Amino acid sequence: MTDTLDERLLRAALELLREQPAERLSLRRVAQQLDVSHQAPYVHFGNKRRFLAAVAGTGLQGAAAEAAAAVEAAGSDPRCRLHALTDAYLRFVRERPHVHDLAYGPTVDKADHPRLQQAAADYWRLLRGTVAACQPEGVEEAEVLRRCAATWGTVYGIARLTTLHQIPASVPVDRDGLLHEAVDVLHRGWQAGDSAGIPGQDPSSPSPPGRR
Repeated sequence: MTDTLDERLLRAALELLREQPAERLSLRRVAQQLDVSHQAPYVHFGNKRRFLAAVAGTGLQGAAAEAAAAVEAAGSDPRCRLHALTDAYLRFVRERPHVHDLAYGPTVDKADHPRLQQAAADYWRLLRGTVAACQPEGVEEAEVLRRCAATWGTVYGIARLTTLHQIPASVPVDRDGLLHEAVDVLHRGWQAGDSAGIPGQDPSSPSPPGRR
C-alpha cells in the first residue's frame, strides 16, 4: 500500500492525540511533524473539521479491528465474546482516550468524513453480531437493535462517568468490575426474556454465573 501524505498526516495527528485532546491539536504542528507545508492538511482534507473526522475514523478503525480480534480470540461462547468486546472497548477508552472522545464526542460528525462513517458502522456491526448471538430464539431484529443500543449506552455511560469521576467513591467496585456486572445483568435479562415478552421463556430459569 502506498504511504501517501494523507495517511502520514493522519498518523502524525494520532500520535499527537496520545498526549493532548483534539481541541488542542494544531494542524500546523501536525505538518511540522512531517516537515511539510502547514497548508498540507487543508490541501488534502479541505478544512480542520474534515481532517479531524478522518483522524477519528482512522483511530476508530484500529479500535474496531482490535475489538474484532479480541472477540474472535474469546472462543465460541456468546457471553464470553460479549465480555471480550467490553474489555476491548475499555482498553480503547483507557489507552486512547483522546481518540475515543474525538470519535464519539461533539467535535465532529460521522457525516464529516467517510472514514469515520465506515469505522463507526464496522464497530456497530461487531456490537450487533455479538449481542445478537447472546439472544434466545425468537427475538426479532428490532428488539436485538434496541438491546444493542442499551448495551452500548450502558458501557459508554459507565465508562464516561468513571472517567469524569462522577461515580461516588463509596461504590465498592472498580470501573471494569462495574461494567462487567452491568453486562451480566443485561445478559441475564435477555435469557429470561422479561423485557421482550418472548413466549415460552421461563423467568425463573437459572441465569449464567457472574463474571469473576
